[in-house]
Amino acid sequence: MLGDKLRLISNRILNDIKKNWVPITLILLVWLILTLLFHHFCPVVLFCGFPCPGCGMTRAFFYFFTFHPVKAFEYNPAYPIWLVTLVILAFRRCILGKSLKTKAMNRLIIVTALVTIVVYILRMIYVFPSHEPMVFVHENLLSKLFPIYDRFITENIIK
Repeated sequence: MLGDKLRLISNRILNDIKKNWVPITLILLVWLILTLLFHHFCPVVLFCGFPCPGCGMTRAFFYFFTFHPVKAFEYNPAYPIWLVTLVILAFRRCILGKSLKTKAMNRLIIVTALVTIVVYILRMIYVFPSHEPMVFVHENLLSKLFPIYDRFITENIIK
């Protein structure tokens, strides 16, 4: 009986991977290329040099899963709500086999996004630009196209 349940769960996961292998592959490929070329994956950082609301999330998850929750919180304080959201979504989809397209799931994702944005605003007010990952990256597209952009940000925003 437990074996049947585990088989059913693994089949759901494999079927989802099979259905979505193209976007999964593209995302991983883009992530790899951008990280190797620019040492950043975030399009916001690459374009304008400013951190985005998700900056530090990958490192936060890494530190959480390597048993350093305080360090994880330093990289992105919104990671716990994302962790809870992802566990709920995975449990609902993989274990229960239910749809994620419900009002409750939409509300959960909206609340998670709003909390992330509030945390981002607070980090921009209190942490930017002195603490990684909330730093300005000078090697960005706007700075390369318009050197005055980098000077303006450095002199007026970062100080």
